[in-house]
Amino acid sequence: MMNAPQPKSQRRKHSEDTQLLNIFLPHDVIIQILSFLPVKHLMRLKCVCKSWKTLISDDSTFVKLHLKRSARKKQLVLFSMMCRHSSNFSITCLRQKNPSVALANKPHFQLNDDVYGFLFPVGSCNGLLCLYGKYLRGNYAEILFYIWNPATRKLSNKIVFLCKPGTGRWTFAFGYDNSTETYKIVAFHLMTNDVRVFCVGDNVWRNIQSFPVVPTYSVPSLYKHWHPSIEQGVYVCRTLNWLTIRNKFQNENQIDGKCITADQFVIISLDLSTETYRELLPPCGFDEVSCVQPILAVLRNSLCFCHDFHGTDFIIWRMKKFGVQESWTQFVKINYQNLHNLVPHYHRFQLFPVCLCENGNTLMLAWDENEKAILYNWRDITVKESRITREVDWSLAKDYLESLVSIS
Repeated sequence: MMNAPQPKSQRRKHSEDTQLLNIFLPHDVIIQILSFLPVKHLMRLKCVCKSWKTLISDDSTFVKLHLKRSARKKQLVLFSMMCRHSSNFSITCLRQKNPSVALANKPHFQLNDDVYGFLFPVGSCNGLLCLYGKYLRGNYAEILFYIWNPATRKLSNKIVFLCKPGTGRWTFAFGYDNSTETYKIVAFHLMTNDVRVFCVGDNVWRNIQSFPVVPTYSVPSLYKHWHPSIEQGVYVCRTLNWLTIRNKFQNENQIDGKCITADQFVIISLDLSTETYRELLPPCGFDEVSCVQPILAVLRNSLCFCHDFHGTDFIIWRMKKFGVQESWTQFVKINYQNLHNLVPHYHRFQLFPVCLCENGNTLMLAWDENEKAILYNWRDITVKESRITREVDWSLAKDYLESLVSIS
């Protein structure tokens, strides 16, 4: 018995399917297409075939291409004020394009590993977060670091930093050395000025040349308004930068905050490639030491110097060309009166620049007594609060982008 002939519509569909199967995409085209996809999709596509798995997991050229494309989709990584313990450590990412939207209740990423204790962020670079926790171990304080890629769910082995209790505090920073393609953690002692460097992948902390200055936050008598998050160095243009004070002090008791003047402030900039430092001066417009801590920040890849001005305004300066003193430009001057609807009682307080949103007009600011961020449109001088209601420590917010970067 002969089979009945297929209808024309079925024959046409079969012909089209056959043609699709015969389509060949060059390998270079496949790479370009895949490089635009989010990390979570690429993690699934590793199962398609061995060549795709190798490309996504092990091809450094593809990882760099994907990182370059991801840089156009910058986000903020937000840390919970409550979920600090490793067993409940979570972060949420927020697109910088529309920062006023409400966050979902469920965090985007959660740290699920055998890490123990409370963790805090040190820095963010190329999709990697550097986290640390401090624990007492007999006669030593053991500080543990972890490098975490939330997008790939990969966590490094612990990195141990030992110091004797009672010998003063250390501050830490995290950045990337392009010359060796190495991620580095830098430790800066608040009083002895000792500096140590750890290259991720090595097993040793190395001493490098000490800084002839002390960080501004090591002067407890200088500021009435201060926050621990501003201890960290900021990463920009392959350097780590700290705001410091000239002069050598033997101990904290010798530091008289009343005698410190604006011309003693200097920015120490550590080149991560050469591991040598240079001194940069703050902008000339900074001429008075306030009771509010001046801070360094990074907005749109530019180093920024932020300070209180005579108790009436908050000024942000941007260094348009990194390392060039003459390129300091006043970016915005915010009169505190413009914030009076959001600040219950008018007084001097610590402001933290969080990010300059993608539209270029809206500056997101955190302040030290509020869980919500301030959205300040510097062109039309309008102010509103973010709609984010979850308990977020805005002063710890970091620039972030999803990446395939490996921690090994």
